[in-house]
Amino acid sequence: MPSAGPHGTLAARLLLRVVAFCRARGHDPVALCRSAALDLEALQAPEARVPYASAIRLGEQALALTNDPEFGLHLAEDVRDAQGFDAGVLLLMASPTVRAAFDQMLKNQRYWGDGDRSRLVPLRDGVAVRYLLPGTTGEYARHAHECALAEVLIGVRTLTGERLSPRVVRFRHARPASTRAHEQLFDCPLEFGAAHDEIVFDDAALDTPMKHANEAFFAVFSRQVEQALARLPKSASASANVRAAVHAALVGGHCTLATTARALATTPRTLQRRLEDEGTSFGEVVDALRRELATSYLDHGLPLAEVASRLGYADTTAFHRAFRRWTGSSPRKGTSPTPDATES
Repeated sequence: MPSAGPHGTLAARLLLRVVAFCRARGHDPVALCRSAALDLEALQAPEARVPYASAIRLGEQALALTNDPEFGLHLAEDVRDAQGFDAGVLLLMASPTVRAAFDQMLKNQRYWGDGDRSRLVPLRDGVAVRYLLPGTTGEYARHAHECALAEVLIGVRTLTGERLSPRVVRFRHARPASTRAHEQLFDCPLEFGAAHDEIVFDDAALDTPMKHANEAFFAVFSRQVEQALARLPKSASASANVRAAVHAALVGGHCTLATTARALATTPRTLQRRLEDEGTSFGEVVDALRRELATSYLDHGLPLAEVASRLGYADTTAFHRAFRRWTGSSPRKGTSPTPDATES
C-alpha cells in the first residue's frame, strides 16, 4: 500500500506537469495515469483535484519510469513555461516584491493543494521558505522536496528577471552521489542531512521588485484565487477525498470502493466507516458526482454516448436508467436534470 500522504487533495493541473514531463521523454501518458488509478482526461477538467495519495503514486511511477537521477530538479524547470501559469501564479507575478509574493504563496497555498506544506520562517536579515510533503518516503521524497525548493528559486528568477541566489539551501536527505546539477541551479552553499528542507533568502532578494508588478492585475487575480478557494470543500473530509478520487478515475470505469480505497491509501472497511461517520456512503458520493457531472456535460451539448462514457457507464442504456432514476425523465443532449426533480 502506498504512503497515505497528507489529508486532502492537490490541484490536478500540477500532476499534468508530471505527465507532460514523461510524455516529452517518450512515455505513454495514458498508461502512466492508469498505473496510478487516474484518468488523463479527468485530470484535464477545470478545477479538478486529486487525493494526495494518488498524486504521490503518480510521482513514484514517473520517477521509476524515467529513471532520471535528477528527476525533481528537471521537473522543476517546467515552472518557467508561461502556458502553465494559473491565476495563483499570475497573482504572484503581479505582486510588488518577492517578499509580497511569498506572503501570497503562503496565504493561498490551498489553491494548489490542501494542508500547510510551506512555511515562512523569519530569520535575521532574511526568511527561510521551508517545505514538507508528508507521506513521501525514500528516493521519491528526495525528488519531491528538491523539486519544491527548485521551483521556488526558478519562479523567483523568472518573475523578477534577476538571477537571484539564495543564502543557503538545505535538504534533509543525504548528499547524492553527484551534486553538480544542484550547484549549477542553486548557485549557493548546499547542506545535506539538515533538520529541514528549506531555501533561505536575504532581505535584499526579498525586496527585489517583480518585473510584472501591477496593482490592478494583482486585485483581479486575487479575486479569482479567492473565488476558487471559496468553491473548495471547507475541510478535507473523507467524502471530499472520495469525490476527488472517483472524479479522477471515473472515465476509465475505475470507481469501485476497492480501487478508491487503494487510491486513498486506506482499506475499503476504513473508508466505509469514515463515510458513515459523515452520514453518507460510497455509492451516495459516486451517484451525486455522476448526477452533477451529467448536468454539466449535457448543458455543454455532449453526445449521450460520450456523457455515458465520461461517467463510467458501460453504455447509454445504463446512463438512461440512472438519469431516469434521478429525474423521472430521459436525457437529451443539451438538457440537464431539473434541480427540484424527485428521485424514485
